[in-house]
Amino acid sequence: MPTTLTRSLLTVLIPGLVAVAPWLVWLVEHTPATLGADQSAVLANALIFALVVVAGSTCEGLGTYLEHRWDGKLESEHQVQEHWFRYLNYCGEREPVAFRYLSRLVTTLYFELAMLFATPTFVAGATLLAAVRFPNFRFWIASGGVLVGVAFVLYFRYQARQTHEGMCKVRKALNLPATNAG
Repeated sequence: MPTTLTRSLLTVLIPGLVAVAPWLVWLVEHTPATLGADQSAVLANALIFALVVVAGSTCEGLGTYLEHRWDGKLESEHQVQEHWFRYLNYCGEREPVAFRYLSRLVTTLYFELAMLFATPTFVAGATLLAAVRFPNFRFWIASGGVLVGVAFVLYFRYQARQTHEGMCKVRKALNLPATNAG
């Protein structure tokens, strides 16, 4: 779970909003649903916020699962688990500058992984909105939506893989001393 407001915003709220935005637009524009806005704007906003948080947390959770799988694939090359525990157990007087860099990489990775799962949902909803708006072009809109969705998935997967491997390399390069903490 994110530990800072910036990390929460980048890894949960933004991907959650990306995932649900076109679906909320579709729901309000093409159904009688008002999400409670006609009776209580506060209730409607709370409902939307909760939906965004749930969607974003789901995307983040799926990303964490994928990261764990990638850790296993890089274990023999980078000794991921050993260097991860050394990093977590570090108790020197001064924290290496690389720790701040790793913290930024973690935020970047979790953003990329969450967006990997949020963007297909966004593209599907945006494609539905376009198809409803331009019914004569549904085939082309759907085809374009599939291509754009695949492109986003490939892009964010590539970026996340690069960030993940970079984190593994940095932790390994730190070569922190083993501790008996724990």
